[in-house]
Amino acid sequence: MSDALEKRIKKHIIGKPHRFLAISPLGFEQTLARELDCILGESATEPSHVTGDGKVEFTTKLTEAWKAVAVSRIANRVLMEVASFKAENFRELEKKASEIPWELYLDANVIPSRARDPVKFTNALNIHVTCKHSRLYHSDAIAERLYKIIEEGVSVPLAPADTASATPSAGTPRNAPMQNENRGTPQNLYVNFLDDRCTIWLDLAGEELYKRGFERFVNDAPLKETIASAMIFEAFHFLPSTSCCLLDLMSGSGTFSLESACIANKIIPGTCRDFALKHQPAFKEATWNFITRSVTLNEVKCNTSTFVTLSETKGPVKSCNTFATIAKIITSDISERAVSIIKHNIECSPLAQIAPNENTPTISPQLRDFFSYTAKEIVDACDDASPVLVLNPPYGKRLDFDAPKLYTQIGKKLTELARDLRNLGKSLTVAILAPKDDTRDGAKYTCTANLLRECPALSTEINPTAKVVQTSHGGFSLNAFFATI
Repeated sequence: MSDALEKRIKKHIIGKPHRFLAISPLGFEQTLARELDCILGESATEPSHVTGDGKVEFTTKLTEAWKAVAVSRIANRVLMEVASFKAENFRELEKKASEIPWELYLDANVIPSRARDPVKFTNALNIHVTCKHSRLYHSDAIAERLYKIIEEGVSVPLAPADTASATPSAGTPRNAPMQNENRGTPQNLYVNFLDDRCTIWLDLAGEELYKRGFERFVNDAPLKETIASAMIFEAFHFLPSTSCCLLDLMSGSGTFSLESACIANKIIPGTCRDFALKHQPAFKEATWNFITRSVTLNEVKCNTSTFVTLSETKGPVKSCNTFATIAKIITSDISERAVSIIKHNIECSPLAQIAPNENTPTISPQLRDFFSYTAKEIVDACDDASPVLVLNPPYGKRLDFDAPKLYTQIGKKLTELARDLRNLGKSLTVAILAPKDDTRDGAKYTCTANLLRECPALSTEINPTAKVVQTSHGGFSLNAFFATI
C-alpha cells in the first residue's frame, strides 16, 4: 500500500465517525441496541436506535465498529455506510458510484463473484441489491454496473493472492476448519434503493455472525446462535438475583449451553473465525489484536460474562451496570444422538481448552427426559443461583410428531415446576420459543394456545411482567416468551 493511500485511509476511513447498521434477529432489535450501547460505550456519538425490522443503527469510528463485530453475540451482520445519494436513472447511478473512492473500502484483489475461479483471489465480491419505490428497479442491471465501476475504481490490476501463507485467526481451537483454506473471504456490498435514494453498505463480517468459526455438528432444526444469545440476555431481565443457573433441558445441538458457556467464560465470538474486515484496506492487525485482547482481559465497560440494563437516558451511555452472571449450566436431552453431538461440539470449541475449576461453568450433557425433572432436583443443582429454563422444543412440519400435544405437556410441566419451586422458596425464569398458531377455521396447529392455556403465567394478558417477542427462524413465525413464573 502506498503512503498516499494509507494517509487517505487514515483520514477518511479510520479518523472520522461513520454510520453503521447492525442486523439483528427479527424482534430482538432492542436487545441488540442495548448490547451495542454497552459494547461501544462513550465511543458512540449517540445511542444505538432501531430503524426497522431487524435493523439497529449506530454511529462511531470504524475501529469501534470492529469491536461490535468481534464481541456482539446478537448481531447477524455489521454494515458500514459507504455512500448515500439520489439516483433516478442509470446515468446518475454511474456518475455517483464512480465518485466513490472504492480503493479506500475494497482491496485491489477483490473480484466479482461471477469471475472465473475466484478461489485464486483473496476476496470475492458479492453485490446484493434491493429496490423499493424507485425508478431503478432492475437489481441485476444495477449490480452489473456497480461491478464494472468497482473494478475500475480499485485502480490496481487484479492479481492472484498468495493464499499459501493464509492462517486462521489466533485462538482457533483444535479440529476447527481453516477459515482461509482453499477459498477466499467473501466481501459483500448491500445496495438499497428506497424512494430513488441509493444507500451502499459494506459488510464488515463476511459470513453471517451466527457462524462462530468452529466446527459444529447440528441436530434436526438447530437454533441460530444469535437468537439463542438474544433469548438468554432477555431472560436475564427477569432474574430475582445476580447469579443464575441455566437449565438447557431440551438441548438438541446444545446451542443455548454452548453460548452460555462462552458468555460465562468470556470467550468472544470473534476468537475463532475470519472476518471480511481483515481483508479490507483499513484493517490494522495491531489494532484488532488490542481490541480482542482488551475484551478478553475485561478492560472494556461491558464484558462478555454479563448482560446489562441501561438507564432510559438520552445521549451517550456513561456506564454499564452488571445484571447477571451465569454460575452453572445444566444440559440434557432425551436423545442419545443429541448428547453425542453436544459432546463433539464442546471438543471442537474453545471450551475444550479451558481447564474446569470451581469458577468455570462447564457443560456435561446428560441423557435425560425434560419431564422427569423435579423442583427439588433443580434447587439442589442450582445451589444459590436462580434457575433459568431455556427451551426450543421441536415444532411444526420440520419434524414428524404431534407438536401441539408436546406444547400442552410442556405447559403443564412448567406450571408444576413453578408451583413446587415456590413451595421451596424459589421462582423459575422461563425463556421458550413456540410457533405461531394457524388461525384459519378448523386448524389444529395450536402450539402457542396450548402452551398458554396450561401455563397462563407466560401470557402477557395474565402476567403483566411477562414479555413476548415475535420472531422467525428457519421459515417459521415464532413467539419467544419470557417470564418469571
